Amino acid sequence: MRTDHLAGTTIPRFTFDTPSSPGNDFYALCAGDKPLAMIFLPAFGHPITREYISRYIKTLDELKGVRLACVVRSSARQAAELLQGRALPFTVICDAPGVLYNFMGVETAGLLNWSFEAQRIIRSAQSRGLAYDRKAPQLLPLTLVVGPEGAILFTHYGRNLTDMPGDCGAVYSLCDEVCELTARAAQAAGAPPQKAKPSPHADETLTLPDLAGQLTEEEDAISKLFE
Repeated sequence: MRTDHLAGTTIPRFTFDTPSSPGNDFYALCAGDKPLAMIFLPAFGHPITREYISRYIKTLDELKGVRLACVVRSSARQAAELLQGRALPFTVICDAPGVLYNFMGVETAGLLNWSFEAQRIIRSAQSRGLAYDRKAPQLLPLTLVVGPEGAILFTHYGRNLTDMPGDCGAVYSLCDEVCELTARAAQAAGAPPQKAKPSPHADETLTLPDLAGQLTEEEDAISKLFE
């Protein structure tokens, strides 16, 4: 179920696959002084995903130390086939069954959620012969800023198909603002920043299927791929 009130909670520890490596630790990805920006996108081969990953690749220098992870609704095998052995300069979390999407309450788009930008991207892709599954539900984007141990610092559920940071400069600005607001709030309260409530599963590492069970109980070659 979708909620816009996730700040202050945590994402349970889990393992995930990337196009190049299986079984990665999510809490290891979150560790460090800089926050982690997570952008939830459609399938890896979807025109909107291609467009935004291309933008992130081309503006990577503007991250200034902030970490970026894109979540895609594709298997690691499918993404690897599209990359053809190339490596992306940031993390891609592959979630073909949509476990994380369901866990975070990502919604599907209706007719009113098609922005002019989304229509332009789709038309451009079609003119270049790039196909996508029109019958599949179109997913609205989700942007998270996450701290150590999966602490959710900020959430933004996209109101249309392209309502997410447009490049790495926007990702950095968002994370910088979230960190500044968090520090100001703690200073105003006269106390150190509060940590998110620990997850009841913080001491165990789950696989994405395990997480689903809880719900029921810079390289030119790369840039050209996404042009």
